[in-house]
Amino acid sequence: MFDPTIFDNLKTVVEGAVYDLDVTDELVTVVDRSDIIDLAKFTRAYALSFQLRHAHKVTCTISLAMTLQHIANELLYEEISQAGCTMTVSFSFSATHVDCQAVEQTLKHIWGEQRTVIQTLTYTYPKHERYTHQVTIDFERMINESHVDDLLQMIPYIIRSLEQLQQYAK
Repeated sequence: MFDPTIFDNLKTVVEGAVYDLDVTDELVTVVDRSDIIDLAKFTRAYALSFQLRHAHKVTCTISLAMTLQHIANELLYEEISQAGCTMTVSFSFSATHVDCQAVEQTLKHIWGEQRTVIQTLTYTYPKHERYTHQVTIDFERMINESHVDDLLQMIPYIIRSLEQLQQYAK
């Protein structure tokens, strides 16, 4: 009988929560999804991207990742505290003006001062009239099934972040 990994279980929780917002609540629209198994490195990666249904300027991507070491710890019962996967929540939008400090303050106000907010700006050289702004909330820890309630409680934070970041997207 198939015994799903922590990664599989958390992926199902994330999918269910986001698709409920899409289909049932009609609050978001899922715009992309990827589920990748890298057989060369034996890693797994899952990403689900969505936008507010009424405002399409900002996209949120919830990503889960599992390495060979993570799955070995789980399946071989080695270092069980290191079994699980990592998760990030990223927001991306296009902007003509960038105020990284304001974006960071906005997200730390929503997510808490202890969260690590990583911002990456890209533009096409030689023109830089428009930037692609990616903002990632990095939780810097392993997650497992004991964090399912935390994942579900993050949904309002994500929605609020999507709403608040609209002001920076142009």
